[in-house]
Amino acid sequence: MPTKIKQTPLVLVLLASLIVTAIGCGGSTGTVQGTVSYEGVPIEKGMITLTPFEGKGSPVGCTIQNGKYYAKGVTPGKNVLTVAAVKQVTFSRSSEEMSQMAASKAGKGSIEGLIDPADIVPADAKGNGAQHNINPGSNTIDLTLTKPEVSAKTD
Repeated sequence: MPTKIKQTPLVLVLLASLIVTAIGCGGSTGTVQGTVSYEGVPIEKGMITLTPFEGKGSPVGCTIQNGKYYAKGVTPGKNVLTVAAVKQVTFSRSSEEMSQMAASKAGKGSIEGLIDPADIVPADAKGNGAQHNINPGSNTIDLTLTKPEVSAKTD
């Protein structure tokens, strides 16, 4: 008597292989998400670079939008997270507007307001460039950056 071999539907085979891949075989990199603020204010627009601390692996960059970021393909282990954020700078103003701004600043010795500063987060902000441990899989790291500490000089 011939033995009947039960055929497994292709859908079940594909589903099983997807589950095995998701659970055990993948996971050699991590994803990192979270929020970013400077002096308590969410950073509207910027960039974060995640650089492996020991030089093993490639740096990963991602954008900051409305105080949130999401990076994928991050090398697990210690990573240095560096935030760069700039505000939108007005590059073109009419000659009339520039003249009015210059007249309002005349005699005050300041060009503030004539040239808009671009940096929102200084490179030496407290918490910027800090090391964080990234695990394979999903990670959440909220970054709360503050003004750099001013060291007191002693003479």
